Amino acid sequence: MKTLPKLLLLFLFSVMTNFVFIPEISAEAENASPLIYSSKTFGCLLPLSGKYKIIGDKALRGILTAAESMPGGGEYRIVVKDIGDSEAKLRSALISLAKIEGLSFIIGPLPSKFIPIVSPKVNNEKIPTVVFPISDNESSGGPYIIKFYYPVEEQARVLASYAVKELGVSSYAVLYPDTSLGKRMKDEFIKSLRASGGNTVYEGSYDSKERDIEEEVMWIASERPEGVFIAGGSSASAEIILQLKKKGGLSDILFLGPSTWNGSLFLDLAGKEIDGFVYRAIYTDFFYFGGDEWGSFLNLFERKFDKAPSFLEYQSYLATRLILSVDSNESSDKGLIQKLTALRNDPGYIVKKERNGSLQVSPRYLILSVAEGELSEITRVR
Repeated sequence: MKTLPKLLLLFLFSVMTNFVFIPEISAEAENASPLIYSSKTFGCLLPLSGKYKIIGDKALRGILTAAESMPGGGEYRIVVKDIGDSEAKLRSALISLAKIEGLSFIIGPLPSKFIPIVSPKVNNEKIPTVVFPISDNESSGGPYIIKFYYPVEEQARVLASYAVKELGVSSYAVLYPDTSLGKRMKDEFIKSLRASGGNTVYEGSYDSKERDIEEEVMWIASERPEGVFIAGGSSASAEIILQLKKKGGLSDILFLGPSTWNGSLFLDLAGKEIDGFVYRAIYTDFFYFGGDEWGSFLNLFERKFDKAPSFLEYQSYLATRLILSVDSNESSDKGLIQKLTALRNDPGYIVKKERNGSLQVSPRYLILSVAEGELSEITRVR
């Protein structure tokens, strides 16, 4: 009987269990004899099975692309643990990762609801751990938790301040999905709007599934605001904008939205309906699809996976590449957390120490605009 090639056997074993991956070089079984590498070892806690599999797969693709993008091809020992969709599996995976000698840091877990499970152990073991929350209300953290994100509350604050102080648009209607996240973003926008000198003339919610806003359109049309803030996803927000245009008879209006608008779906649905003069739209995010960094990532990603990447793949790529770049700085004897904290002096990043001790890190925020179906960068928020 013919023997399967060694690399194929290793690959099959890694798929059936957890695996260690070294980009473009080889794969090794976790219980194999340890190999010695000059580069770092880091771990990943990702859902590669179960109901969250799609986000785990995306995050892993972004992480592997980042490792390969590093100088020298990124020869990193990456220990990937499948956490599925259960707390028990996550706890077991974390215990196993923490035992690995020379582990530099951990990426994950995803989704962010699992962060409170890993926080106590990684803080106790002093293992820097990169996570991707959505809201600053997700308060679980500690001195070894690194939050790479742009919280929805901060997005609301940035939009309100820019629209009032820079664009001079101060009167707003506010629409938000009837969810806890939607309410939180709405509250923060209104609070920041008032602090910036603006005001609201209408406030209403909508069912995120049905999106029936006929009554809201009527009220907004009667109040004639200068702007409309919509705290929703890309497709819901695009539908609402089209309804406001067609049924509300609004003109000379500014639409504001969060980072969920930053993508091809919003552009395809509503982009050509916004001319940039009578109907304007701005939103915020920490990356721009037309930027040089996105272009470099896109080329490498498509060559590697033969498909187009999503936001999550890019977010995990940016975070991983930053951590690898900072961690490889051998000229400093400081730890990873201290090296990241030093980015406070870097004009390209926003770094904050949160009340719970976590470190918030993100590329500096952007204000983006749409006109005639085209996306453009307006400014970086200082």
